[in-house]
Amino acid sequence: MQTHNLRTPPYFSKALFCWLALLLGCIGAHWWLVGKRRAWCYLLCPPLAAFLGWADCMRYGLMPDAQFDARINPSESQSDSPKTQTTAAVIVAVVLSLAVFATALMASLAMLFQWWFAGNLA
Repeated sequence: MQTHNLRTPPYFSKALFCWLALLLGCIGAHWWLVGKRRAWCYLLCPPLAAFLGWADCMRYGLMPDAQFDARINPSESQSDSPKTQTTAAVIVAVVLSLAVFATALMASLAMLFQWWFAGNLA
Protein backbone atom coordinates (compact mmCIF):
# COMPACT_ATOMS: atom_id res chain seq x y z
CA MET A 1 0.00 0.00 0.00
CA GLN A 2 1.38 3.35 -0.97
CA THR A 3 1.14 6.23 1.46
CA HIS A 4 1.22 9.85 0.43
CA ASN A 5 2.44 12.77 2.39
CA LEU A 6 -0.71 14.81 2.93
CA ARG A 7 1.16 17.61 4.60
CA THR A 8 2.00 20.43 2.25
CA PRO A 9 4.97 22.66 2.98
CA PRO A 10 4.13 26.16 4.18
CA TYR A 11 3.96 29.02 1.74
CA PHE A 12 6.06 32.01 2.81
CA SER A 13 4.88 35.50 2.05
CA LYS A 14 7.30 37.98 0.53
CA ALA A 15 5.80 40.79 2.63
CA LEU A 16 6.25 38.90 5.89
CA PHE A 17 9.80 37.92 4.93
CA CYS A 18 10.72 41.54 4.13
CA TRP A 19 9.13 43.01 7.26
CA LEU A 20 10.88 40.44 9.47
CA ALA A 21 14.18 41.25 7.75
CA LEU A 22 13.58 44.97 8.31
CA LEU A 23 12.44 44.83 11.94
CA LEU A 24 14.14 41.72 13.34
CA GLY A 25 16.98 41.21 10.88
CA CYS A 26 19.54 41.64 13.65
CA ILE A 27 18.55 38.21 15.00
CA GLY A 28 17.89 36.63 11.60
CA ALA A 29 14.13 36.26 12.15
CA HIS A 30 13.46 36.15 8.41
CA TRP A 31 15.72 33.10 8.07
CA TRP A 32 14.25 31.46 11.18
CA LEU A 33 10.82 31.85 9.51
CA VAL A 34 11.80 29.91 6.40
CA GLY A 35 13.89 27.36 8.35
CA LYS A 36 17.31 28.07 6.87
CA ARG A 37 20.38 26.88 8.77
CA ARG A 38 22.21 30.18 8.37
CA ALA A 39 19.84 31.87 10.84
CA TRP A 40 22.05 31.15 13.85
CA CYS A 41 24.94 33.06 12.23
CA TYR A 42 22.98 36.30 12.69
CA LEU A 43 23.17 35.88 16.47
CA LEU A 44 26.98 36.08 16.48
CA CYS A 45 27.29 39.79 15.66
CA PRO A 46 23.99 41.70 15.93
CA PRO A 47 25.28 45.07 14.59
CA LEU A 48 26.56 43.45 11.41
CA ALA A 49 23.47 41.25 11.28
CA ALA A 50 21.25 44.34 11.32
CA PHE A 51 22.95 45.58 8.15
CA LEU A 52 22.62 42.12 6.61
CA GLY A 53 18.91 42.01 7.51
CA TRP A 54 18.29 45.38 5.88
CA ALA A 55 20.24 44.24 2.81
CA ASP A 56 18.19 41.02 2.68
CA CYS A 57 15.00 43.07 2.86
CA MET A 58 16.09 45.13 -0.13
CA ARG A 59 17.48 42.18 -2.09
CA TYR A 60 14.51 39.85 -1.65
CA GLY A 61 11.94 42.64 -1.81
CA LEU A 62 13.22 43.80 -5.20
CA MET A 63 13.59 40.24 -6.49
CA PRO A 64 11.05 39.12 -9.12
CA ASP A 65 8.25 37.02 -7.65
CA ALA A 66 9.16 33.91 -9.64
CA GLN A 67 12.75 34.05 -8.44
CA PHE A 68 11.63 34.64 -4.84
CA ASP A 69 9.34 31.60 -5.03
CA ALA A 70 12.14 29.52 -6.53
CA ARG A 71 14.46 30.39 -3.61
CA ILE A 72 12.07 30.55 -0.66
CA ASN A 73 9.10 28.43 -1.81
CA PRO A 74 10.73 25.81 -4.06
CA SER A 75 8.00 23.20 -3.66
CA GLU A 76 5.23 25.52 -4.83
CA SER A 77 4.05 25.14 -8.36
CA GLN A 78 3.35 28.23 -10.43
CA SER A 79 -0.37 27.52 -10.45
CA ASP A 80 -0.61 27.31 -6.65
CA SER A 81 1.25 30.54 -5.92
CA PRO A 82 -0.47 33.92 -5.85
CA LYS A 83 -0.19 36.00 -9.01
CA THR A 84 1.91 38.67 -7.39
CA GLN A 85 3.68 38.94 -4.08
CA THR A 86 5.18 42.38 -4.61
CA THR A 87 2.53 44.45 -2.89
CA ALA A 88 2.56 47.90 -1.34
CA ALA A 89 3.65 46.34 1.96
CA VAL A 90 6.79 44.95 0.31
CA ILE A 91 7.58 48.28 -1.37
CA VAL A 92 7.16 50.18 1.92
CA ALA A 93 9.45 47.68 3.68
CA VAL A 94 12.10 48.07 0.98
CA VAL A 95 11.93 51.88 1.10
CA LEU A 96 12.18 51.93 4.90
CA SER A 97 15.01 49.42 4.77
CA LEU A 98 16.91 51.60 2.32
CA ALA A 99 16.37 54.67 4.51
CA VAL A 100 17.46 52.92 7.72
CA PHE A 101 20.41 51.23 6.01
CA ALA A 102 21.69 54.48 4.48
CA THR A 103 21.22 56.42 7.73
CA ALA A 104 23.01 53.80 9.82
CA LEU A 105 25.82 53.48 7.30
CA MET A 106 26.38 57.24 7.10
CA ALA A 107 26.26 57.57 10.89
CA SER A 108 28.75 54.72 11.29
CA LEU A 109 31.12 56.22 8.74
CA ALA A 110 30.83 59.68 10.32
CA MET A 111 31.65 58.28 13.77
CA LEU A 112 34.53 56.23 12.38
CA PHE A 113 36.05 59.23 10.60
CA GLN A 114 35.56 61.41 13.67
CA TRP A 115 37.39 58.88 15.85
CA TRP A 116 40.10 58.45 13.24
CA PHE A 117 40.81 62.14 12.77
CA ALA A 118 40.54 62.91 16.50
CA GLY A 119 43.21 60.26 17.15
CA ASN A 120 41.12 58.15 19.50
CA LEU A 121 41.04 55.05 17.29
CA ALA A 122 44.68 54.03 17.67
